[in-house]
Amino acid sequence: MIPRRTPFVRAVAAAALLVSLPACATTFDNGTDSTTTVPASTTTTIPRGTLDELFQEILSIGRTLGNDVASGKSADAREKLADIKATWQAIQPLIADRGSDLNADLQRLINLYITSVERKRPADADKATRFLTFAIEPLVGTGN
Repeated sequence: MIPRRTPFVRAVAAAALLVSLPACATTFDNGTDSTTTVPASTTTTIPRGTLDELFQEILSIGRTLGNDVASGKSADAREKLADIKATWQAIQPLIADRGSDLNADLQRLINLYITSVERKRPADADKATRFLTFAIEPLVGTGN
């Protein structure tokens, strides 16, 4: 008579199999040194301009960022995100005296651009662009 296997016995057997599988891996060493090529780091120039010009630059980039994310153009999206971050870095000293609440709100919108690219969420870029347009009106005095 064949012994009947209980769910516990099956679970223990499956666990033992999973633990033993990595032990079957084979590693070859052909005696040569491997070299790793590290891509050159890119440097981003901090843009200059008026507050209005800098915000308009972010909005211009942000309008196409969601499409790049949605269509899988990750390299383009990362490059545009780097430009947005650099422009935001140029804006921060210009608005430092405007209040911490405003700075925090604008940072949250910039963070939406970041999550759009990092988490592949194109709607976040579109949302950031839409709300940033309204958030900057009191700062730049335009109704863009």
